[in-house]
Formats: sequence, C-alpha cells, structure tokens
Amino acid sequence: MLFRLLRFVLVLAIVASAPLSLDAAAQGLDHAASGVVADQQKILQDLTTRTDNLEKKIQEDGADDASLVDIRLQLEEMSRGALNSALAFRPRLSEINARLDQLGVPPAAGQPPEPDIVTSERQALASQKAEINAVIATAQNLSIRISGLIDKIANMRSELFRNLLTKRYVLSDALSPEVISDANGEFTGFYKAVSSWLTFAFKFKFQAVLAATLTALSLAAVLFVGGRRLFGRVFEADPSVEDPSYL
Repeated sequence: MLFRLLRFVLVLAIVASAPLSLDAAAQGLDHAASGVVADQQKILQDLTTRTDNLEKKIQEDGADDASLVDIRLQLEEMSRGALNSALAFRPRLSEINARLDQLGVPPAAGQPPEPDIVTSERQALASQKAEINAVIATAQNLSIRISGLIDKIANMRSELFRNLLTKRYVLSDALSPEVISDANGEFTGFYKAVSSWLTFAFKFKFQAVLAATLTALSLAAVLFVGGRRLFGRVFEADPSVEDPSYL
C-alpha cells in the first residue's frame, strides 16, 4: 500500500514538472532567438545605410577611378558582413528545428488533442523561425544589392578606361588666335635670347674661341700626318693578297 502511494506521488510530480520544463525551454529559446534577431537587425540596418551612402557616392565620383576602387573595397567588406549576419542564425535555427522535431507534428483530426502548452510552444517556435528567416532574406537581398553595385563599378571603370584610350582633343582651342599670339611671343623671346648670347660670344669670346679652334685643328693635323708616317712603314699592303685580314 505504501509503495503504491509513493509511486502515485512520483507520477504526479513528473506530470506537474513537465509543463514547467517545457515552458522554461521555450522561454530560453525565445530569449536567445530574440537577442540574435535584434543584434543582426541592427547590423543589417547599419550596412543598408552605408550601402545607400556609397551608392550616392558612386554617382558623385563616377569619373574618379581611384574613388571607385576605394568604394569597391568597402562594398566587398560589407558583402562579407551581410553574409556573416545570415550565418549567425544557423545555431539558433538548428536548436529550433531540433525542438520542433521533439514536439512532433500536431495531432491529426479525430486524434486526442495535445496539451495547450505544447501547442503554444510549437507556435512560438514557428513564429521565431519565420522571424529569423525574414532577417536572413533581408541579408541575402542586401548581399545581392551590394554585388550589383560592385558589378556597376566594374563597368564604370571599364568605360573610363575605354574613354581614356579613345579620348579626342579639341584642336579649335589649340589653334585659336590667342594661342598663336602667345606662341609667337615665346618664339620671339627665344630668338632674342639666342641672338643676345651669340652677340656676346662674338664680341667678347671670339678671339678665345678662334684660338682654341685653331689649336685643336693644328693638333689634329699633326697627329694625322705624324701617325701616317710613323705607322705607314709598319703596315704595308701586299698587292698579291686579294682578301687581307684585319688582324
């Protein structure tokens, strides 16, 4: 009799504690998932704001290749941030899916209903999963948008390079009367400078230049005549050799 009474009390204790354990598990998952969702939503909002600003900067600095390169580097870093934000939910989704597997599917029509706490927990988990999937979709859309901007920058840089190779210059400005007048003035100034230098050299340095020139010519003539007489006897041509060696 006493043994049956103890067993009955034990069964009642297990039944009473089961709802509490289910409720605690559900609250734990709910709190953890809500914290991750809030954190990642804040990160994605910041990335979206930065993406908006960089998209405007692309339009403003579309002709500056260096600025486009810097913007592309920032976008690539932000794309990795969006991907990491989506991957941050993987552990929570695994926990939620495991808990849903433990709860099982809802009873079919005609079967005994399940406890209300189980139904509430399943609905809460499904709601959390839907919320997480919505944030993941936001991260994926942001990543796609950033990839589109990166491709746009690549096309803009290619267009800038082609324009640089095929750039055409307007010659009408280069041949304008003002340019011709300035060129004439520069040429006149250059002519006067050269004439002034030649006049100075002729008046004050002519004798020195003439003496140096005559001295150099005299030395060259002496070396030429003396060299021929000195080495002419050493090297004599042999008329019988049609193809002489130079060694």
